Formats: sequence, structure tokens, C-alpha cells
Amino acid sequence: MPPVPALPLPRPRVPSAARLVAAATTLIVLAVCAPVTWNTLAEPVGRPSPVADLAATGLGGWYAIGTRAVLLAVALASVLAAGLLLARDPPPGLPHPGAVGSTAAGALLLSADLRGQPVDAVLGLAAVTLALAEMLPRTRPPEGLALGTAIALEPALALFAVLLVCRRDRRRALNALVLALALNTAAWAARPLETARGWRQLIDPLLAVGPDNQSAYGLLLRLGLRGPLLAAVCLAAAVLVGTLAIRRGLAYTADGQHLLATGVVGCAAVVVSPLTGPAAFGWLLAAAVGRLGRRPEDRALWPVVAVTVALLSSSMLDPQIEPVTTFLLRGAAPLTAAAAAALLSFRSTTDPLWTLHRTPAPTPHHPFGRRRLPLLPATLRPVSRPNLLMELLFIQVGYGIYTKIRNAAPNRIEAAVEHARDIYGVERFLRIDVERAVNGWVLHTRGMLDLSLQYYKTFHLIGPLAVLGWLYLRHPRRYRTSRTVLFTATGLALLGFWGYPLAPPRLTPGLGLRDSPFGGPDGSPLGALTALTNQFAAMPSLHCAWAFWCAAAVIAATRRRWVWAVAVVYPLLTLFVVVATANHWLLDAVGGVAVVLAGCLFQYVLTGRRMVDRSPVLAARVRAWSGRPRPGGHPTPTVGPGTSVDLNRARGPAPPAPSAEHVERRRDP
Repeated sequence: MPPVPALPLPRPRVPSAARLVAAATTLIVLAVCAPVTWNTLAEPVGRPSPVADLAATGLGGWYAIGTRAVLLAVALASVLAAGLLLARDPPPGLPHPGAVGSTAAGALLLSADLRGQPVDAVLGLAAVTLALAEMLPRTRPPEGLALGTAIALEPALALFAVLLVCRRDRRRALNALVLALALNTAAWAARPLETARGWRQLIDPLLAVGPDNQSAYGLLLRLGLRGPLLAAVCLAAAVLVGTLAIRRGLAYTADGQHLLATGVVGCAAVVVSPLTGPAAFGWLLAAAVGRLGRRPEDRALWPVVAVTVALLSSSMLDPQIEPVTTFLLRGAAPLTAAAAAALLSFRSTTDPLWTLHRTPAPTPHHPFGRRRLPLLPATLRPVSRPNLLMELLFIQVGYGIYTKIRNAAPNRIEAAVEHARDIYGVERFLRIDVERAVNGWVLHTRGMLDLSLQYYKTFHLIGPLAVLGWLYLRHPRRYRTSRTVLFTATGLALLGFWGYPLAPPRLTPGLGLRDSPFGGPDGSPLGALTALTNQFAAMPSLHCAWAFWCAAAVIAATRRRWVWAVAVVYPLLTLFVVVATANHWLLDAVGGVAVVLAGCLFQYVLTGRRMVDRSPVLAARVRAWSGRPRPGGHPTPTVGPGTSVDLNRARGPAPPAPSAEHVERRRDP
């Protein structure tokens, strides 16, 4: 009998790398969100929809175990569904869409938890997910059921029904509206008094203008509008923004950008809604996939702004400069949503600027001779002048995060005082304990004390901001390097505040050091001083660190000797002030210099560039890469495989590029 040939066995299906990344990311996000959401769930801060309130009442109330279990299940299901929806219909050019979707949903949930609104976050995230399931192609549930439930939770999402009507999908829109009306009618009939009380709160300025309401309606109330004028402005804004958003949503849908179209209409719903919580700004995350900007350096501006507004509290953006900036920045969320819905000109897929990519930056050399360094790829190491709005956003948000973390550091008074005595003992051993002599001399010179205190309060911010502005305008090639060093040094200082609490000299008992001539030494209550800011974050001294960074950045960017002299005087004067006012030890200044040097090392490993780099060849290559005229004409950024577009054709012929020696000679004014 002849042998039977072996049949080929089917090859096992191995998930692709994208699916593995999406699955792993989703599991991590769910594992983080589950305990945080369960431990923070409580009665909603804002006014929930009548349908959600009725459902919670049927389960025993907002504090009941059953209600919390259902809310947790809804939250985790929404996070999982967001990743699956994007994985089935990803936007153009988005890598790992499933991972991005679940991460964005989980981040939105956690950010609202941290802001004290977990229940509102669950309901808002559920509404966003249901609307996405209805509006994205190839993911539609039967006949508008998901959209109807979303409208029942958030009535302003009825704008999506108008979008469906404009798409000639009238049956689906009608079913959604009928279902939402039926659910709300049942909730109103079951709890008429509670529902009427909730709607009456909308016209109460004391309740509607509170910090929990981040809507455009609340913004107008803060402006002082009342009565018929308020109603007219709200109606006009709703009609204008809604109309423009519907038109743009139709255009983006025809262009194949379904997620952008949904995000734009969702942002219009945020503007229209009289009550808006943190989770409602998840529509900004959906609209963040839209492409803006003509330069590759500007391409990341809109996603960064959208993520910042959607995930951070408005108080994080507020520099507390009354009254105009506080009003505008605390109302940044609804204004950004309105701009995304009606004003921002997102690129279409047929636009030549759609595929404009950043040209790889030149690598001066490999740090320490290691071929795998620098760590950042070439496309993430630009040297041209960055977008000004993004830099201002980075600086403001970075300073806000720094302030929050510094003030949140635990006030370990006993450990801080013990560390202060250890520092003083080391200084005495090294014979550098000059704090008593300098502080005593300044206390007997009233004018010098007043000047020192004023310098300590103001110049630690004015100096770095002035140097950053000067570098941005006159030395953009140095700006990115110096800014990275500054941010890294500040982050390392925060680790020092948490890991090594240290009392300043004026709060160390037994030394007789103080910052005021009135009252006896050591008379300040240690615990009461931490009500506004953390007084035990002395190591390292950021006053000295920022001043030393200013001097290093100025010396690296210019060759003028008198400017060097002024730059060196600034950190020396800062060192004198912090010691004279008994706010820092001398070794705190050494710690400040150390974190700046560590920031320089981090920048060097990250990009391969130093703060001081005099190479003429590198200067010429960087000048050519950053968009300056070249011998062959203007730069032609790449648009697609084998194609390019000349963005400066209408500007006429370009002058010849200078030589490397000429660049180096004229680099500094």
C-alpha cells in the first residue's frame, strides 16, 4: 500500500504587532482605571441627566454598592469600546489606533477622577463612546439605538441627529430622537420634582457659574450677562457654531476623516450645552487627529493644545494674573472647543500639506562615541524656531505642574529640620557657614533687606523668561537645547523636594536666622507656614539653578564679553540674596548647579547637542536644514513618495547661501 502523503497543517495565526500593542495597552489602562474609579465613585458633582439619576435611584442611590459596580462596568466597557472603535475604522496616519483609543479614554476618565468628578466622567465617557459607535462607519449598531441613549445622557448630542439628517439618514436620526425623548419622558414622569429642580438650577447664577460648569454658558455668566441678553447671545452662538460644525462635519466625512468629523460636531455640542463637565471635552481628543499648520514644527501644536485642555484642570493654565488672563485661561476649554468646531482649518487628505513631514536633523556626533546615541531619532531633534504658542503652553503648563507638585510634597517637619542641621554641620566642617554673617549684616541694613526680599520674589521668574524670549528671537538654534536643559533641571529639582525635605535657615531652630527684622529668631510657627506653599523644599535651590542656567545659556549663545560679565553677575547676586534672606543654605546653591549640569548631560544624550558648540560645519548644516536659503533655491519639503512642493515659489529667487566661515562669523550680532 503506497504511503499516504502528509496533509499540510494550517499555520497558526499570529497576531500582528499592532494588535499585540493595542491589547497590551488596553489591559494596562483597564488595570489602572479599575481601582482608581472604584475608590473615587461617589455622588456626582454636576447635575446628571434624569435618565442616569433614575437608574441610580432604582439601584439604591449613588452611594449603593450596586450603583458603583454598574458605573465601574460602564467605565471599563467605554474604555474598551473606544479602542475597538478606532481599531475598526482608524483615522488616516494614526499609528496603533486601538492603543491610542483606549489610552485616550482611560486618560480622560482618570483626569476627571483626579478633579473630583468620577461619576460625571463615567456618564460623559459613556455618551462619547455611544455617539462614536453610531457615527463611525462599519461600527453602527441597529437603527440609532446608541445615539438615542447618548442623547438621553447628554441632550446637546442631538446635533448628531441633525448631521444624520444632512447625510440623508433620516430614519436613524428619527429613531435616535424618539428613543431619547421616550427615556427622558419616563425619567421626568417618575421623578417630576427632582427633574424640575435640576432644570431650575440652570438659571441660578450662583449654581450655574460654579467651577464644576466649564461650558460656554457658564463663561457668559462669569462675564456678567443676564436675562434676555444672555439668552440671545447663547442662542446666536449655538446656531452659528452648530451650523458651521455640521457643514464641516459633512465635508470631513466626504474626505474620509470620520473621526475628525465626529469630533468637530461633538465640540459644537460642548459649546451648545449649558452644563459641561471635564469628560465632555473628550470630543477635543477626537478632533485632535486633524492636521493643522504649514510647517512640520507646527504640526504637533493642535494635538498638544487639545490634549492639554481636555485632560488638565483649568486652574493649571491660570497664571493668577488678574483679571483678564485669569478669565481667558480659565475659560480656555469652551473657547478651544468652539475654535475646533467652527474656526480651525483642518487639512484635507488631498491637500499637498497633508503629508508634509519634518526633515531629519543633522547629528553633530555620537555622544561618548556610542553608535546608539543620541536617544531621539533624527526627525524628533529639530533645531529650527518652534511654534510660539506651543512654547508658551509648555512653559505655562510646566510651571503649573511644578507648583502643584512642589506644594503637594509631604510636610515632614522633623525630617526637614534634622536635614537642615546636617547641612549646617557639613558647612561648618568645610568652613563655608556664611549664613549667619550675611544674614546679620542684611538685617541691620533695612534698605538692603527690602531690596533682597523684592528680588527674591520677582527675579527668579523674570530672569529665565527674559532669557528664553531672547533666545527664541535672536538664537533659535540655541533655544531648543537651552529650554530642554531648563525643563530637565526643574524636573530633577522636584525629585529632590520629595526625596530630601530640607528646612531653610530661617526655619531651623537654634540658629537665630530670619528674613525680617521684627520678632525674635525662630518665632515663626513651622506648621502654619506651609498653608500656601511648601516651605521645606530648599534642596536644591531653584533660584540659584535658574540663575546659573541663565548665565550658561547667555554665555553659550553670544561672544560679547560685556554680556558675559552681566550674565555671571546674575547668579552671584542671586546666591547673595537667597543666603542673605535666610531662604537657602550655601549647599542648596551647589545642588542647583548640579541639577543644571545633569540637565546638560541629559540633553547631550538625548540629542547629541551641547549648550556650547562652535563647529562651523554644524552651524552651516543646521542653518540649511532649518529652512534658510540654499544655493539651489528655496527648501522643497517632501510631500509624498518621489514628489515635492515648493512653498516659496511666489517669493522670487533666493540669495546664495553663505559659507560656513561666514555663518560662524556672523552668527552672533
